[in-house]
Amino acid sequence: MKKLFPHRDLLLISLFALLAFFGSLVLLRVTGIHVSPDENANAFFAQQFSQTGRLAVFEPLNIVFNDALHPRSTVSVNGWLVPGGFIGLPVLYGIIISFFGGWILTFITPLLAITALFAWYGLVKKIYDREIAVLSSLLLAIMPAWWYYSARSLMPNVPFVAFLIFAGYFLIVRPSKNKRYSEMDFVVSGTLTGLALFIRPSELIWLALASAATAVWFRTKFSIRPILLFLGSMLIALTPMLFLNQATYGSPFTTGYTVPSSNVPDPEISSISPASERATISTISKFLFPFGLSKTSTITNVLSYGFGMFWWMAALGFIGFPLLFPTRATESVKRVEQKAYLSFTAVATVYLIILYGSWTFYDNPDQSQVTMANSHVRYWLPIFVLVTPAVAAAIRWISRRAITPTARMISLSALIILCLGLSVRTTFFLSEDGLVNVASTLEASREIHEHVLNLTEPDAVVIVDRADKLFFPDRRVLYPLREESTYALMPRIVLRATLYYYGITLPEKDLAWLNNEKLFGLGLGIDPVETFGIETLYRIEKKN
Repeated sequence: MKKLFPHRDLLLISLFALLAFFGSLVLLRVTGIHVSPDENANAFFAQQFSQTGRLAVFEPLNIVFNDALHPRSTVSVNGWLVPGGFIGLPVLYGIIISFFGGWILTFITPLLAITALFAWYGLVKKIYDREIAVLSSLLLAIMPAWWYYSARSLMPNVPFVAFLIFAGYFLIVRPSKNKRYSEMDFVVSGTLTGLALFIRPSELIWLALASAATAVWFRTKFSIRPILLFLGSMLIALTPMLFLNQATYGSPFTTGYTVPSSNVPDPEISSISPASERATISTISKFLFPFGLSKTSTITNVLSYGFGMFWWMAALGFIGFPLLFPTRATESVKRVEQKAYLSFTAVATVYLIILYGSWTFYDNPDQSQVTMANSHVRYWLPIFVLVTPAVAAAIRWISRRAITPTARMISLSALIILCLGLSVRTTFFLSEDGLVNVASTLEASREIHEHVLNLTEPDAVVIVDRADKLFFPDRRVLYPLREESTYALMPRIVLRATLYYYGITLPEKDLAWLNNEKLFGLGLGIDPVETFGIETLYRIEKKN
């Protein structure tokens, strides 16, 4: 341990790890209620998998109602509720809680996050030096995106990146001491990479491109055997995903994002004429950039979620990035490793910026809000992690401008404290999606959840707009209210179950329109049951 971690480094990283861990538990006091439908679905299916070994749950009413009853991030196929996204996180977390119990579910991601700090230290130390490594680990611990999504513990982004950090540690640091078993490092690294892709297989393209850029620098160092060990282990780790996709969706390559349209075959291109060449280019572009290419959106999103939200990291990163380039004094081994790291970072950053920057997300009902909860922050998490050595290099360079050792230590400490303060503000207090505000909102949501359950029957159906995460799986949910398909189902639902609507309190004129026109024509009526702040629970029932 002393060789890997000098005593002072271990103490510093451990202190920041504890700070990050306990800070990420701010939402823990509110159990059973989740911030997003993704988290709610992952919790539900992780628990189902731990109990039954399956990801599908049968909802008999969906046979009658054409698979309409399900929350967001969940889909229904022939009456079976299945994940509406990738299955890796609920499967892996389901396995863990089957051994340790359901209590550990919300702790898994924070534990992975702080463990990754030590692996990140070892990885950066191998590529650069001890000072950059310890500063990078401290910055990672308090980096707002990392901290925020460690607290949002059922989102897949931190686990995905954490497994990649572990994989990089075994691949580059090669910690096995016994030469006889040194090839096991490649096996472990490949397995961990496979687990990362099991969680988010959509990240394969950028990871492959960045790895190819890295491999160029190591082309004379790797023999074919380690490569085969790595790739073979990765494929073995991914194999269960194919079988589980088959059992869940009916095809090994179908996911919750593609069911059922993924079964439609793509047209084959048999020749390369000028027209088909353009089609080929278009197909390749669509494969690499499935959300399209938009220079305007990319610039806007980078300015908002990179420079605007994390301006201090961006500024320090620009200062520190040139300092990461090897010099003539850099020893040959580290020179190769540093060039490889910079190549990986450059390719990953450019590709991810273009890929997700061209996509416009509306995670917040207020589309003008730029907050930590918006998807660009979590999708760009690998970039934020990769730039921590550049930020660390800038902090060290600035602190070394001081004249005396004492002044250098004071300036270094001041910069770290400044970064900590800005990170705490951004993670916990900035905007309505800061963790403190989220915890308060969840507490209010739990009270609503419990009250609505007392007011509704166990077999009730609740129509919602965005409150599905409050009531599922305790109640069946249908969304949203203002769709013709929802109105068409109402007369059939009230014959089989009690029916409610929960949402923003309807103005009197809207309520009158529903009772006198829209629902009246369906033989139904809607009446308020109880109001909760700006929202109200309504009962919809047959009127004679």
